[in-house]
Amino acid sequence: MRGAESETLLREVLELRARVSDLEGAAARHEGGFGISLAEREELLGEAERVIHLGTWVWDLQSDRVYWSDELFRIFGLAPGSIIPSTQAFAERIHPDDLARAEQVMHQAFKDGVFPLLDYRIVCVDGSVREATIYGSCVFDAQGKPRRAVGAVLDRTGSLATEADLRRTLMLLEEAQRLARLGSWRFDPQSGQTEWSLQFRRVAGLPLDTEPNVEAFLQCIHPGDRAQFIARYQQEMANPSGGELDGRLLDPSGEVRHFRLRGELARGANGAPELRGTLQDISDQVRLQEQLAHSRKMEAVGRLAAGIAHDFNNLLTVVGGNLELLSSDVGSCPELEDALRAVESASNLTRRLLAFGRKAQLSLSVVEPNQLVESTLTLMQRLVGDQVQLETELAQGLPLIRVDALEIERALVNLVVNARDVSAPGSTVKLETRASRSADGEWVEITVSDAGPGIKDADLPHIFEPFYTTRAGGTGLGLATVLGTAEQHGGTVRVSTESRVGSRFTIVLPAAKPETQREPASSPSASRPISIRTLEILVIDDEPMVAEATRRLLASRGHRLRVATSASDALGIWAKHGAEIELVICDVVMPQMRGPELITRLAAERLERWSSTPPRVLFMSGYNEEATHAGLGKQVLAKPFTLSALEAAIEAAMTEVLGLTRSASH
Repeated sequence: MRGAESETLLREVLELRARVSDLEGAAARHEGGFGISLAEREELLGEAERVIHLGTWVWDLQSDRVYWSDELFRIFGLAPGSIIPSTQAFAERIHPDDLARAEQVMHQAFKDGVFPLLDYRIVCVDGSVREATIYGSCVFDAQGKPRRAVGAVLDRTGSLATEADLRRTLMLLEEAQRLARLGSWRFDPQSGQTEWSLQFRRVAGLPLDTEPNVEAFLQCIHPGDRAQFIARYQQEMANPSGGELDGRLLDPSGEVRHFRLRGELARGANGAPELRGTLQDISDQVRLQEQLAHSRKMEAVGRLAAGIAHDFNNLLTVVGGNLELLSSDVGSCPELEDALRAVESASNLTRRLLAFGRKAQLSLSVVEPNQLVESTLTLMQRLVGDQVQLETELAQGLPLIRVDALEIERALVNLVVNARDVSAPGSTVKLETRASRSADGEWVEITVSDAGPGIKDADLPHIFEPFYTTRAGGTGLGLATVLGTAEQHGGTVRVSTESRVGSRFTIVLPAAKPETQREPASSPSASRPISIRTLEILVIDDEPMVAEATRRLLASRGHRLRVATSASDALGIWAKHGAEIELVICDVVMPQMRGPELITRLAAERLERWSSTPPRVLFMSGYNEEATHAGLGKQVLAKPFTLSALEAAIEAAMTEVLGLTRSASH
């Protein structure tokens, strides 16, 4: 019996030892319900701290022992375990400018038992500065005294840098949207949730604190465009697809602006379809497109006007030339004088058409702007009579300008007469001059201002259009001619007007370049007798009546004439008589071959066959686009011309060429 009890006791002892061994193994592993050991848990905790840059600490107040996790060592720029943690070592890592504040907060925390979140800077061992946040709490004993403090330090340097980058990116995006006048938006058709950027609100003309909603935006749309936007909105609610739509916005001040709304279908965070897009202010683009269309229309009308003027000048050359011949045959009579005056008036009209078309013939010279204005005052005062008084305000020290003085005078007279017509009796019309600078250079401005009723908003966009007039009996060419003259000189015309205050028209002209400033200013020369010896002349013009009228005028002065009405005729005549011909009078524009090209052919044949000097040449033209842009290098006689003007041009052409010949002989 005793033996059996001993065996039983021995078996129980062995089982107890096995159980103790199992318990010891489990305690060593500290396995929980998930089968993770204490060592594994510590490893995972350390890895988590490293990933989120969070270091933990424990301060035993009774023993004054301090514990730092490995990540806290790294945050301080230390290798884990490289020093013995202490409160002094902790304080040494706090930035000197933040130390007093940190100590005050921690002192209060021991009283309250809770460490509030405290942002401060850490100075690492290598001197670098990091942004951190510390927080923690106290553990109290039975008597209520703090026994231990535990907490953590979060390194926020990386996250703050990311936040700063994000803020900078958002700032740049908002700035880009502002400069591009482009706002962004998002709309969820299912929930109706709407988001707008700040620039969206600015473009729409809404207060920046407006809660985004479709109805608020629809109220900003011009009433004339609202219906189509509502229809498109309802369509998108039923079947979102995106797209593009242009319209007008009407802000509270009454200003109308153009916009373009773009949208595209995308997937939201929950996978549901939503619309995202932009709202762009395209007012400037629309205005530029309108200006371009207007410019093209004016260019087309200008070409038409210049073409008509060119053809009329040919006809007037024939009429005027024959009237002069009749006058010399039958003597002076009222009928002929009236006809000649009518030709002159028609010539002035075609000159205005050419000025509008930027194809008028210019005789450029360097002049002083104030002298140009003052020399025209007497004529202008005579034209306006006693109805208004002319007043001047002329700036001193203006740069010189290189212009056709007569054309600029005509433009000023036109503006002054217009000012008189809208001014009340006894009022003043003012002429001013001033200099200005821009990125394109130096300019001279000549302004004519009145105190009339101003220009209506509806008329203002059209005042420079040809044949547009607000006055009964007006031709509508006055301001168009003024603008054409200014632009042909490389300038422009500006206008400003206010209701019941008056209008200001400013002709802006480029200052003369330094190399032309020393050119002598030309002035109309006094009429003087012209004596030209009898010449052998070839007249070339594709209009037979012009060629014949020119021949008759020159024949009346005893010259010997040959006439060609085409390039082939001219080449045939030249082949037989080129050695005899002393002067070629040639039209610039001809269908088979332009005048300059034909003259080059004639000169080459002359130099090859008969002479070492080129032929003497006088070009004539119904307009002078070729003379100004094709580099003719010769004098151009403008049609229609009188016999005296033709003789003067011939004398100048002969003198010029003879001078060149003499220079060549030396």
